[in-house]
Amino acid sequence: MNKIIIALSIFILVVACGQKNSSEKKNSKSYSKIKDSLTTQIDKINENGKIVGFSVIIVDSTGILYNKGFGFANSTTQKKYSTQTVQPIASISKTLIGLSLFKAKEMGKLNLDEPIDKYLPFTVSNPNFPETPITIRQLAIHTSSINDSDSFWENDYILIEKDHKKGTGIPEYFNESQTELSLPDFLKNLLTEKGNLNNGESYTANKPSTKFNYSNVGSNLCALVIESATGVPYRTFTTKYILEPLQMNASSWAAKNNESKNRSTLYATNKQIMANYTTVGFPASGLTTSSTDLGKYLSELIKGYSGNGSLLTKESYDELFKKQLTKNQLPEGVDANSGIFIDYSKRGIGYSGYDPGLMAYMYFNPESLIGKIILINTDTDFDEEVRPTLDEIYNVLGEYEIKFK
Repeated sequence: MNKIIIALSIFILVVACGQKNSSEKKNSKSYSKIKDSLTTQIDKINENGKIVGFSVIIVDSTGILYNKGFGFANSTTQKKYSTQTVQPIASISKTLIGLSLFKAKEMGKLNLDEPIDKYLPFTVSNPNFPETPITIRQLAIHTSSINDSDSFWENDYILIEKDHKKGTGIPEYFNESQTELSLPDFLKNLLTEKGNLNNGESYTANKPSTKFNYSNVGSNLCALVIESATGVPYRTFTTKYILEPLQMNASSWAAKNNESKNRSTLYATNKQIMANYTTVGFPASGLTTSSTDLGKYLSELIKGYSGNGSLLTKESYDELFKKQLTKNQLPEGVDANSGIFIDYSKRGIGYSGYDPGLMAYMYFNPESLIGKIILINTDTDFDEEVRPTLDEIYNVLGEYEIKFK
C-alpha cells in the first residue's frame, strides 16, 4: 500500500514539475525575445495597411504561446483590434458540428452511418437516386450529393439594418432585412421536391457517397440532424458541450450581437465598411469568437488528436480525425483529405473560413503539435493585396512555430 502511495506521489510531482517548467519557459526572457521578433515581423508585413484589423495566436496542448492583436477593430474610432476582439469565423464554425456529432453519438442518440431521414421532420433524397439513402457521415465528409445552389446563396445572407450609410459594401446576394426563416424551414424549402426554394440545383448528378462536393447546405442539415436526434436546439447543445466546458465565454451563435463592446466592424476594403449581415444557415458559418477563445478550442483539438482531449473520448477523437475520403471520391488532382468536418491541407489539420468582410485560418501541425490561428476583419475579394498579406503573415507564424517548442 505504501509503495502505491509513494509511486502516486512521484507521478503527481513529475506532472506538477512539468507544468511548472512549461509555464516558466513561456514566461522566460528567450520566449519574450521570440515574441517581440515575431511582432516586429508581422508589423512589417502589414505596413501596407490593407488589412484593417486582425489577431494571431499560436498554441500547443498546454495553451497559449503567443497571442496578439494588430490594427483596428474600428478604423473610424481608432479602436484597437485586440486578443479579446470578437468577429465571425465563417466555415471554421463547421468543426463544432463534427464534435457535436460525436458527443451525440456518445450519448447514444445517433450513429454516423444511419440515414438522415431517420431523424429529420421532412424527407431528403437526391431525385436522381431516389432509392439511395443519404447518411449522416456523407453530410459530414461532403459526399452526400447535396449542392449549394444559387437559390441557397441568394437567400442565406440577410442584412441586419434597413438603412445603410452611403458607400457601405453590400454584395449583390445580400437580402434586405426581413423576417428570418428558421433553419428547418430554410432547409426544407431548399431540399424537398415541392420546396419553394428548390430550383432544381439542390443535388448533384453524382450518387451519394461517390464524390466530394463541399456543401454548406449539407453542413447545416447535419446540425439539424443533431438537433432532431438529441431534442436540444443546436445553439444550446454546442454551448453546453463545447463552449462552456472550454470557458469560451466570449463566443456566441448570436448573429445579431453587434452591440457587443468587443465586436469588430467588418470591412469590404480598408476604406469601406461591410454592411452588417447575418446568415440563416448559422451552424455552417455563424460562430462569433475571439483569438483567445478560438485558441482554447484549437488547443483542445490538439489534445484530442494526441489522445488526451477533454470533450470527447479517445475513440471519438480518433474517428473525428480519421481520413475519410478515398482517392476516387476526391476531385481529380486534389491531394487533400477530410476527417469529420476536419480539413487536411498543406496548412495542416484544421479548417479555414471566408465570408464577406472576413477570413480566418485555424490549423495545427500534426508533427510539432503546434497550432496557428489568424482572424482578419477585411474581405479578400475587393482588394487583391489583402489575401497575399494574410498568407504572408500566416507563413511567418509557421516559420516561428518551431521556436516555441
